[in-house]
Amino acid sequence: MTKHLTHQQSPDDVPHAYDRQRESEPESGVPPKGATRRSPLVRVISESVTLVDLAAIVISAVVAEFLYAGLVLQETIDIQRTLGLSFIAGIITLGIFAYLHLYRSESVLRPRYATLQKAIVGWFLAIISLIVMAFLTKTSEEFSRGWVLLWAISTPAAILLGRVVVRHLAMWLIGQAGLARHVAIVGAGPVADRLSLHLCNRNPELVLVGIFDDRSPDRDNGTGTLAPIGTTQDLVNRGQREPLDEIIITVPMSARTRLDQLIETLAVLPIDIRMCPGMPLIEGTAPSVSYLDDMPLISALKRPIGEWAWVAKTTFDRIVATLLLVTASPLMLLIAIAIRLESKGPALFKQRRNGFNHEIITMLKFRSMVVMEDSNTVKQARRNDARITRLGAILRRTSLDELPQLINVIRGDMSLVGPRPHALTHNRHYATIIGHYANRHRVKPGMTGLAQVNGLRGETDTPEKMEARIKYDLYYIENWSLWLDIKILLRTMIVLPFQTSAY
Repeated sequence: MTKHLTHQQSPDDVPHAYDRQRESEPESGVPPKGATRRSPLVRVISESVTLVDLAAIVISAVVAEFLYAGLVLQETIDIQRTLGLSFIAGIITLGIFAYLHLYRSESVLRPRYATLQKAIVGWFLAIISLIVMAFLTKTSEEFSRGWVLLWAISTPAAILLGRVVVRHLAMWLIGQAGLARHVAIVGAGPVADRLSLHLCNRNPELVLVGIFDDRSPDRDNGTGTLAPIGTTQDLVNRGQREPLDEIIITVPMSARTRLDQLIETLAVLPIDIRMCPGMPLIEGTAPSVSYLDDMPLISALKRPIGEWAWVAKTTFDRIVATLLLVTASPLMLLIAIAIRLESKGPALFKQRRNGFNHEIITMLKFRSMVVMEDSNTVKQARRNDARITRLGAILRRTSLDELPQLINVIRGDMSLVGPRPHALTHNRHYATIIGHYANRHRVKPGMTGLAQVNGLRGETDTPEKMEARIKYDLYYIENWSLWLDIKILLRTMIVLPFQTSAY
C-alpha cells in the first residue's frame, strides 16, 4: 500500500501537493483559505426524493380514506390498515421508480415529459401489483374500491408536487448558496467535447471547471475542438484551492498505463473520479456504471465518505464533540489554570497543520512544552525531551492535551476519528519518501485514529514507523463506517491512557 522511493526516483519525480504550499504559505501565521469544503447537500436533497415519493403515496392514501370513507360513506376509518397498505405500495413503487431511473439527478433536477410518463406508469404498475397480491391472499374484499380508485388517481399529482418542491429547493441552493457540483474533464478530444456539452447545457446542477490534458498543445488530441486549460497537476493544485467535486477521465480504456498514472496522480483529491469510455455500454457489463444522460460513466475512485455518510459522520461528530466539551469543560479549566501556574506562556498552543484536502487548519492543544513551535523546522517530541514540562508530560501521556481539539471538531476543521494531522514540515518530508502519503488527506484529520489505538503513537523517527501509520490511515479511509468510528472511540478511552509510546 505504501512504498519508499526507489533508487531511480527522486522527490521531484513524485507528484504531491506541497509545492504550492511552499510558495503560498503566509509568514504571518494566518492560514490561507484552502479549497472550499464542498457540501453534498444538493445531492442529498436530490436523492431524498425517495422519501418524498414515499410520503406522497402514504399521505394520498390517508387523505383519500378520509374523503371517501369518512365523508362520503360516513364509515369508521381504519387508519392503521391504510398506513400499512400504503407503505407496502410505497416500497413497491420506489423499487419500480429506481428500475426506471427516476432517481437519477437529471430526472429530479431536470424533469421532462417522459419522466412524468414513467412515474405514472410506475405507480399504476405498483397498484396492479397490490391488486394481484390482494387477490392471491383473498383480502381484496377488505378494501373499498372507491377508496382505491381515488387513491390511485390522486397519487401521481402528489408525487409530481413533491418532486416540484424538491427541484425548486435544490435549484435555490444551487443558485443562491453556491452549491453546484464542479466537474473537471481530463483528456482532450471529441469525447471531452461531447461531454462538455452535457455538462454545460443539460445539467443545471453541474459547473464545468475546464478540460485538462498532459499532452503538449501542438500534439493532435484526436480532433477535439476544445483546448485544455492546464495539465493534470494543475488540476490537482486547483482542486486543493477551489471547489471541485468530480473528475471525469475521457482517456480511452485501452490506454491502461496512462489511465493508471492519471488515477495515481488524482487520487490525492477527496472527490469522485469516473471514466467516460465514449461508447455505449450494456448496463451491468461493468461495475459501478452510471449514466450522464446517454453517456456511460465508470467509477474509478469514489469519494471516501459519500453524501449520506458525510451527513451521518458530520452530525455524529458535532453532537458527540459538543457533549464531550460540555462534560470536560471543568477539567479543561483546571488544566488551563495549572499550565499558567507552572510556566510562562498561554495555556493553549496553536499550530498549523494540513487538514481535509490539504487545507491548512489551526489545530488547538494544551501547551505541554516551554516552547511553541510553528515553523518550517518543527522538531518532534522525543523521550525525555527537555522542552516538555512536568505537567505537559502527564497531559501528553494521557492525551489530555488533545481536549481543545473538540473545538476544532465543532467548527468543522477536524473529525473525532481520522488520520492524525502532522505538522506542515513533516507532511512535506514524508510526502516525498512514502507513496500514497498524501491520500490520507482525502478525509478530515481526527483527534484519534485507527493507527493510534493500535499502538502507533509517539515519535516517528524512521520511515518504517510512518509507513505503518499510513497503512492504518488508508485502511480506515477505504473501510470507513460509523460503527468503525464508534469502535475506535471506545478503544481510545480504554487503550490510549495505558500506552507507553506517547511522550
